[in-house]
Amino acid sequence: MKNLILITISIAMFLSCSTLKKGEKSVEETYFKVELVQNGKLVKEKNNVIQLKKKPFKYKLTLIKTKDVFVSNSWGTHYYDYPETENIFKCDEESAEGINEICRFVSIKTGNEDRFNESKDIYVGDQTYHGVWFYDENIDWYRMDKGVTTKGGIVHAEVTVENIYDLDKRDERKYEASEYNYPIEKINQDIYVVFATSHYEKGMEYPKELQREKFILKFK
Repeated sequence: MKNLILITISIAMFLSCSTLKKGEKSVEETYFKVELVQNGKLVKEKNNVIQLKKKPFKYKLTLIKTKDVFVSNSWGTHYYDYPETENIFKCDEESAEGINEICRFVSIKTGNEDRFNESKDIYVGDQTYHGVWFYDENIDWYRMDKGVTTKGGIVHAEVTVENIYDLDKRDERKYEASEYNYPIEKINQDIYVVFATSHYEKGMEYPKELQREKFILKFK
């Protein structure tokens, strides 16, 4: 009986240590956090879906161990369906058209969004574009709403979404401005969202993916 008790205690201690190590590893790998807020309340994700009303909302960003995140808000799944086992920052293609069709997050595809999100919108398109939301204390502007704060090296920022800027329709050059730049109340499609951050240093062939988060925004 005494030996059985000792074995049970040993197993419990081992499992406890293993759980702690897994928890510590999870914390270490959290470079950023993204949340959705609408009407002042956090909207939780369920089965990779965040259900929103057709009203303004906010991305709430916490940059913990990075100063930037790449973000794709898209009508399609070019970014969303990219395998989690692959590096979403890898791009071996050289032609401009090939980069759009084959590669995902690569700097040359970054859209030129408003400083301080003055238009209170997000760019939504196909695989041709994505954004980079960053904060650098040595640069006097950023893409997020004014009022970014830092505490203990952690960056807290928000991106207010009152309007949609549809890059697909704009690029087709057959729509009026009001048809590709419109208030969120007029949205009638899901948005596939992907956030990711990376690390790059001289000598690396391409950046190393550090963390990726994805979900689908549905509106009602």
